[in-house]
Amino acid sequence: MYCLEKRLPLIVTVILACSADIWAQPNPLHDDITITKIGEVPRRTMRIAKDPRNNDLYTLSIGGTIYRMAIPGPSERTPFTVAVGRLDPGGSTRIWTKVVPEQAMPEGFPLEAIRQRVAENELTAKNPLEDDLLYFYRATDASIRKFPRTLVYEQNDFDLEPIGGFYIDPEGTFYLGLDVESANAGEVVSVATSTDHGLNDTQGFDIGLDGTFYIAGNSYNRIVVMRGERTGDAIEWVEVARTEPIPRGTKSHPHPAIVLSPDDRYVYINSGSRTDHGEISPADGQNAREMPLSSSILRVPAGSKGVIIPSSEAALSAAGYRFADGLRNAFDMAFAPNGDLFATDNGPDADMADELNWIRHGHHYGFPWRFGTVDNPMQAPDYDPASDFYILPKSQAAQKGWYYNDPDFPPQPMAFTDPVVNLGPDADRYREPVLGDILDASDESMTASTFTPHSSPLGLVFDVENAMGGHFQGDGFILRIGGDCCDLIDHFKDPDLDLLHMEMKKQNGKYEAYFTRLVEGFAGPIDAEIIENRIYVIEWSGERGIWEVSLPARTATAVRDGTRPALSGYSLEQSYPNPFNPQTTITYRLAEDGPVNLVIFNATGQRVRTLVNAERRAGNYSVEWDGRSDDGQVLASGIYLYRIESGPFRHTRRLVLVR
Repeated sequence: MYCLEKRLPLIVTVILACSADIWAQPNPLHDDITITKIGEVPRRTMRIAKDPRNNDLYTLSIGGTIYRMAIPGPSERTPFTVAVGRLDPGGSTRIWTKVVPEQAMPEGFPLEAIRQRVAENELTAKNPLEDDLLYFYRATDASIRKFPRTLVYEQNDFDLEPIGGFYIDPEGTFYLGLDVESANAGEVVSVATSTDHGLNDTQGFDIGLDGTFYIAGNSYNRIVVMRGERTGDAIEWVEVARTEPIPRGTKSHPHPAIVLSPDDRYVYINSGSRTDHGEISPADGQNAREMPLSSSILRVPAGSKGVIIPSSEAALSAAGYRFADGLRNAFDMAFAPNGDLFATDNGPDADMADELNWIRHGHHYGFPWRFGTVDNPMQAPDYDPASDFYILPKSQAAQKGWYYNDPDFPPQPMAFTDPVVNLGPDADRYREPVLGDILDASDESMTASTFTPHSSPLGLVFDVENAMGGHFQGDGFILRIGGDCCDLIDHFKDPDLDLLHMEMKKQNGKYEAYFTRLVEGFAGPIDAEIIENRIYVIEWSGERGIWEVSLPARTATAVRDGTRPALSGYSLEQSYPNPFNPQTTITYRLAEDGPVNLVIFNATGQRVRTLVNAERRAGNYSVEWDGRSDDGQVLASGIYLYRIESGPFRHTRRLVLVR
C-alpha cells in the first residue's frame, strides 16, 4: 500500500518515496547502539546484499545496475582527527600538530566547539587576536586564506584532508576538524548493468555462498530471475526462470523479491497481487481477480536454466513451483537462524494490518479474504462501503471505487495461516473493529497481527551467525518506510521510518514476537543487510545515505538476559516429524564456532544429500530436508540416516521417509 502506486508508471510502483526532500537524522533509542553514516548510494537504489565469502556489500538499482560498495571496515577507518595550529612563542607563525580525541586529548581541548563547526560544515572563522579578522578554509586547493584571498597555510602545512569544520579559540589557535564521513567514504563501482543481463526493471537481489549474483525483475509482465556466475571480474549471465505473462490488474505489484535458501539449493520469488483487495480486475477481456501466478511465493531450483513457470492452475500445481499462496506483496523475505523462512507483507488501501508471516510449503496466508486476522468486508453479502470505517477516503482504492457490494466474491479456498503475533510494545496500533477507534494493542493488553497499518515493513534481516551480543543475539530486525512513501499512516500517530528489534518465540506451533524500536529518523529506509554485529541500512530519500548501525557484539560469555540458556555442548536432535512426508526439520546445536557437515545417507550407506557444509558460529540451528537427493531426485520411501560432524562432535540419527 504505497503512495507511488498511484503516481508513477508500473515499472517503479513499489515503495518509492513521495518526499524526496526528507533529510535523515537517524537517532539511536538505546545507549548500546551507535550509528555512522558511511556514504551514499546511487539514485534509485533499492536493494543491498553481501557476498558471504568476504562480506563485500553490493547494491541493486531499479534500472538493473549492480554496484560494489568498497567501504572500509571498522578497523580500517580514519578516526576523527583535528589539525591544531598554535602560535609559536614569537607569535609570527603556527606550529601544526594532530590530535585524535578518542586516543588522547589535551586538557582544555575545545572538542565540542570543533565538533559543532564540523556538524555545521562551517569553514570560516574569526580570529579574536586580529579584531575578528575572517579566515576561511578553501576546499578547492585545500588551503587556509585570510579574507579576501591571501594565502596563509597550504595543505602540506597542516596535513589533513578533507576538512569538515574550522574553529579559532580565544588564544588564536586554529583547529581544523576532519570530515570523517568523506574521509572514509568507500568507492562505488558499477559491476553490471541492464545491458549485461537484459533486465531494466529489477527489484530482487541476493548473493550465493560462492558469490553468484541472483537478480529478479519484470519483462513484459513476466517475472524473470537471472543468475550471474562470477569468475574474477567476469560475470556470465544465465536465465534461471521466467513466468508466463501475469496480466496487469487494478493495482499490480510486480515486485519480485527473491531470497536463496541457506544451502543455495532454491531461489524463492515473490509474485505480488494484481488487485488491492481482491476486487474484479479485468484481464484479457475477463472479469478476473487474482491469478494462479499472482499473490504467491514461487520456488525453483537455483541451478535451473530456462525454466518456464506456467500460468494455469493445473500446470503450476503439477510442476510444484508455487511454494505458498495468499500474500499481497511479500516484498522482503529472509531465513532465520533455525532455517525458517519469513516474509513481510503490506496491507490494502484500508486500515488493516501489515504482516510478518512464517512461510511454509503449501500454506495459504489469507489474501484477499483476510488481512492480519480481519476478514475482508467485501465478502459480506450486505456489504456497504459507505459504512466501512476501514476505508480511507483519500486512498486510491476509495477514489477509484474498488470497494463495492460484491455478492460474487469467491469463497475461501482453504484454511488460512495466521501472521506472526506482535506482543508489543511498538508498531502494534490497530483500528478497533466495532467502534473504529485507533488503539495501541499492547497498551490494551491485546496483540496485533502484525504491524500498524500502512507502516510498510521492509529490510528484514536475522543474526544468523549469532554475532550479536546480549538480548540481540540470534534475533531479527526490520525497517518501516511507511511515513516516507505516503501519509496514510499519519492518523495512527505511530512514528515509523525506523529500525525494529524483533525477539521471536514459538508457542504452540506459531510465532510470537516482541517488537522494539531501536533507531528512528531515517529517510525512506528501503533495505538492510547484516554483517556480524552491524546492520547496514540504505535509504531511498533525502541524501540516500548508507548507515552502519552497530549493536553490541557477542562475547564468549554473552547470555540473553536469561531468555536463552548458555550452550551446554553439542547436540543433534531427532528430526520432526518422523516418519515424514514431504519434509522434516533437523535441529542441532554447536558449542563452538567451526565447520559443520550435515549429510543424509540411505540405508546402504550411500550419501544422498548434503544439507550443510559451511562455517557456523556457536548456536542453535535447524535445517529442512525435502526428501530429495543433491541432484533434485525424489527419493523412495525407506530408512535414512543423518550424520553431523563439527569439531570433536560426531553423531548419527535415523529417520523414515514415507511416500
